Amino acid sequence: MRSSRAARSRTPSSGHVATRTATAVRKKPTAKAKQVTTGKKASAEAVDVVEVRPAGMVVKRRPLNKPKREAVLHVPHQHAAPWTPPAWMLEQCHIAPARAGDQSEVLQLLSGLPQPPTRAEFHAAVDHPDHDSANRLVARLAGRIVGHVEVMPRAVLLGDTSVSAAVIDRLAVLPECRGAGHGQELVRAAEERMQEIGAAVAFSRTRVAASFRELGWTVLGRDCATPGKPTEILSRLLEEPQRPGEAVTMRQWRHVELPAILRIYKQNASRFVGPQDRSEAYSRWLVSRAAFDSILVALVGQDRYDLHETTARIVGYAIQSGNRVLEVLADPEFPGLDREILARICAEAIENDRQQIVYESSVADPLHAAVAAASGDVQPGDRMIVAKLFKPLDVLNALAPAVAARVAAAGIRETVELGLDAPSFRGSIIVTNGDATVHAGRVGRSYLRLGDDELARLVLCQCDPAESVLAGRMESSTQMAQKLAGQLFPRMPLWCPMWDDVPA
Repeated sequence: MRSSRAARSRTPSSGHVATRTATAVRKKPTAKAKQVTTGKKASAEAVDVVEVRPAGMVVKRRPLNKPKREAVLHVPHQHAAPWTPPAWMLEQCHIAPARAGDQSEVLQLLSGLPQPPTRAEFHAAVDHPDHDSANRLVARLAGRIVGHVEVMPRAVLLGDTSVSAAVIDRLAVLPECRGAGHGQELVRAAEERMQEIGAAVAFSRTRVAASFRELGWTVLGRDCATPGKPTEILSRLLEEPQRPGEAVTMRQWRHVELPAILRIYKQNASRFVGPQDRSEAYSRWLVSRAAFDSILVALVGQDRYDLHETTARIVGYAIQSGNRVLEVLADPEFPGLDREILARICAEAIENDRQQIVYESSVADPLHAAVAAASGDVQPGDRMIVAKLFKPLDVLNALAPAVAARVAAAGIRETVELGLDAPSFRGSIIVTNGDATVHAGRVGRSYLRLGDDELARLVLCQCDPAESVLAGRMESSTQMAQKLAGQLFPRMPLWCPMWDDVPA
């Protein structure tokens, strides 16, 4: 009887202890709890957690000022030593035209480019109207191809004037062989080849403009590729006032409409410096190369299958490759039509769930502002356009009719003469009675003293004489010489169309 009473009397106490054990009480440190310390260790620590358990009170402490551990350096610090190419890499490379069996090795080398070509493009190059196997040069070192460059003959427009030119394209060197001068040797060999085929001026689109400048090339300007969101571009274009004039319809092009597209291109290309003077044979090669995804045309009139545009006339077009817009051009008689075409491109991009388009054109193209308005300023890409004058006299002779027309448009009736004194050319251009002639060897009284770099910019209409004189890049013998230079060679927008160079 006594034992059972003892059991009943202990039962509440046991249950209370179990409950306290299952739910430990966590309390924040208080002033009273902080006084629970022991010896020297307690003086350097503060109470962090107090737990009340059936067996008693447990106090956890943490250091007041935990010392900061020093960083562990797993790799010993060493100063970077300048890299020196091995001796075999510094040997003189042998540059020669590529052979038929080099295709696979060249393709493997070019695969490291930002936009590598395909095998189909190699085969398409054979059908180029000006194809010559000697225009593809490769650099060999110890029997291995370590570099490549391609020379492409072109007729380039300088306003209304077409001059013989060539383009350096797909310059590449193996990564392990860079820094040994093989790229510059390839450029020099390409220059020799361009002079052999009669090019008066050379152009190139490059990301290493500094290396070209060391070889005497002139930096003309920068490519412009502006990204934008189709939804934002379309909403902005739709807020603008509607274009006055005839309504247009837009659809995908037909192959019989290539002459109309070529006509619109030539109407616009004469406003720029750098576009290729596309012939019909060259344009058909561009189409057969398949370096595009779609060509959109805008036309007025009744849309019927017509070979000679008798019922409907094409007044604009756009060329796209993926999300890249390579060309948007319209008939000058329809101002504002290019914005309508861009709006149609954005609408189709939204339907195809494309989150971004990239508009590529001249820096002076106002459509860049429409594309970049939502994201900020127009941001040019890192591709630079460089050029080199091989035959200044030939280029000036080709430009003589255009120079005479500019003098007549300025209302100048008397004879004018402008001399040019540069290391590669010394002579003058004289305009009298509506005709312009170039005389080598004499500079006259009003002349400009300038370097070859500034001469190329002046002749290619990419120079502001007043700015160059102020910057010290050009010396003017008289104020009249500086004024004449601005009238004879006015600054013009630079544009090298991307459709001619985009990989297939």
